[in-house]
Amino acid sequence: MERINARLAEVRSPQRVRRIASFDQTEIWWEIEGPPAALPEPLGRHDLAATALIFKAMEAGRDLHIEGPVSRSLLASLEEFVVCWTLWRPDLYKAVRISADAECPDTPNGVRFPRLAIAACSGGVDSSFTIWRHITGQASRNTRELGAALFVHGLDIPLANEQQYEDAFAAAADTMASVNVPLVKMRTNWRDVASTVWQMEFGAGLSTCLRHWQGSFGTALIGSGEDYAHLGLPWGSNPITFAMLSSRDFEIVLDGSGFGRTAKVQGIGEWPESLANLRVCWQNASSTANCGRCEKCVRTKLNFKAVGLTLPPSLAGEPTIRQILSLRARNAMQVFQLQDILNFSKAKGGIAPWGRAMQFAIAWNYLLNLVKRVKTRLFGSRWSKRRRAEMKSRGASSPGSGE
Repeated sequence: MERINARLAEVRSPQRVRRIASFDQTEIWWEIEGPPAALPEPLGRHDLAATALIFKAMEAGRDLHIEGPVSRSLLASLEEFVVCWTLWRPDLYKAVRISADAECPDTPNGVRFPRLAIAACSGGVDSSFTIWRHITGQASRNTRELGAALFVHGLDIPLANEQQYEDAFAAAADTMASVNVPLVKMRTNWRDVASTVWQMEFGAGLSTCLRHWQGSFGTALIGSGEDYAHLGLPWGSNPITFAMLSSRDFEIVLDGSGFGRTAKVQGIGEWPESLANLRVCWQNASSTANCGRCEKCVRTKLNFKAVGLTLPPSLAGEPTIRQILSLRARNAMQVFQLQDILNFSKAKGGIAPWGRAMQFAIAWNYLLNLVKRVKTRLFGSRWSKRRRAEMKSRGASSPGSGE
């Protein structure tokens, strides 16, 4: 099968940048809008075309060629990326080669602000924690100064949901204004065109969006979804393959993996604007408000209660015992997140009145997930495929982008 040949083009105006990766008579586009000082530098290297299409090439088993200059360090990293994913998921991905018209040596002097970073922003717990810990210098020697934050439309919020995105962006912009960090808009069809297995590939899509600032900043920060002790591999967001999506002049950093979700909620407890605008609900497509009833909304409310924080305006309404008993964890990681809430509550001085219901919910969900694992082992891929189809039909959440 012939290789994928991709070329990258750019159109600029004072407050907008549009970039297009063309291949196989198809286009992936990214539309960027923001203050002129926060927009990416004019297109130089075409690295982002390689990271945008690497999964597409592996799925088709076709070599990938970029018709433009690409960093040699990124090409080397992507070779390891291919090795990793073909070992993790040989059922989905095939080994491919990556090439470019020109392989560029890495030149840190070519980065305008090498000490600055751009952070992914969704308005959720993970991204808010990452932004706050760097703004306040709590990341110790790893602290980066933020030059901008990016809110993407087309990943966890479908392109068709324009009002939902505009409302969520306005809330996030209000949060970022409180710490004087410009928030940039981006729309992209990457998920619709270049992603087939979202749970495995969303990290590459998000990191590609951030890579538009290669040449502007030296680092991209992405809030982690899991801590180091509870990594679920293979998964689209992980510290192993994010490192392989980096080049020497633009590092992709999965930030906050030393903290669980309850600790992150505690960490943003002193950022009132973030709490007022917190967006954790992926089921509520009508407005910025969280539904307050889904598993994630109830679980996040319990994160706050476990550390003794008042529920923020964005998550009003005390969780009921019935809601706690009805919590359903889809995987072992979510079971741990429930246990993490209970552990924090115990550390604060014993089991709260709602803690008994949590204990039952944890035990019941542990049992349900155990049965699921046994069925997968006994019946193999047919059971797993059916479960994935069920999740897709229910509109399963977009991991890593809306936490």
